Amino acid sequence: MSSAQWRLTQRDAQTWDSHLRLPEDFEGQLLPLQPHWPADCTGLDEPRTQPAHEGLVMHWTLRCPQGLRGALSLQGFSIQLPDAVLLLEPLVGEPQYAVLSTTQPSWSPGEPAAPPPVAHYLQLGAEHILDGIDHLLFVLGLFALWYRRGERLRVLAWTLTAFTLAHSLTLAGAALCGWQLPARAVEACIAASILLLAVELATGARGIADRRPALIAFGFGLLHGFGFAGALAETGLPEGARVWALAAFNLGVEAGQLLFVAVLLLLVRALRPMQRWAPLALAAYGAVSAYWLLQRSALVFA
Repeated sequence: MSSAQWRLTQRDAQTWDSHLRLPEDFEGQLLPLQPHWPADCTGLDEPRTQPAHEGLVMHWTLRCPQGLRGALSLQGFSIQLPDAVLLLEPLVGEPQYAVLSTTQPSWSPGEPAAPPPVAHYLQLGAEHILDGIDHLLFVLGLFALWYRRGERLRVLAWTLTAFTLAHSLTLAGAALCGWQLPARAVEACIAASILLLAVELATGARGIADRRPALIAFGFGLLHGFGFAGALAETGLPEGARVWALAAFNLGVEAGQLLFVAVLLLLVRALRPMQRWAPLALAAYGAVSAYWLLQRSALVFA
């Protein structure tokens, strides 16, 4: 399942800028929605499209001589696209938001504020960690180092806790305080973090990642937090519920991460007879991280 985001920002007394982000399904096909606005509002131009991460953003301008009065709605919800967050940003007054869905496809400005869309942001966080192959590969590398050392489960728990604390810190800073780093540089550093783990796993050397896994998890976790913030930037945090939405997103990330680690713990025993293939798997792990590092570094200087 995916979610859409519709943001309406007031430019002047009669003009609104509209941005509708539509996601893709698992086959890469766009999940469409049809927006509807009050009858006295007219579109001043044809929608302009812009590619976005795993989706598309549609931009257009609305002219509403009487103001944005009346129902705003989206049609076309499905099992794969069950809801959308609508964010209204007027020139005067506090931003308003609503969650549109199959059961409630329309909403009128001025209606009582809905409760924080916690479920939406919880789902968004879980989807982002499970779709973020680079984040999962970093966790996989930490897991592999722990497994090779043969240490107790509490050591793995402490390492993952350090990773959680770090990316939670920078995620909150980016979402609430406006902390920023160049996105392309962050993506390159995330690839470098995976390559570091791959090198230590391949050489067997007791480097800093092997001797101080929690330190490495915390240090690179700060960068991964900026990567997680990219998903929130595409959706936006509803005013008046920013902390709730951020907490729900972060809990979703942690739920997805714990699910991934639980699957790894189950697979360790099941795949033990196939350990002879471990060098090949490690070579693929390192090759992917090296490719990402070169590709993303090239974009930094492009």
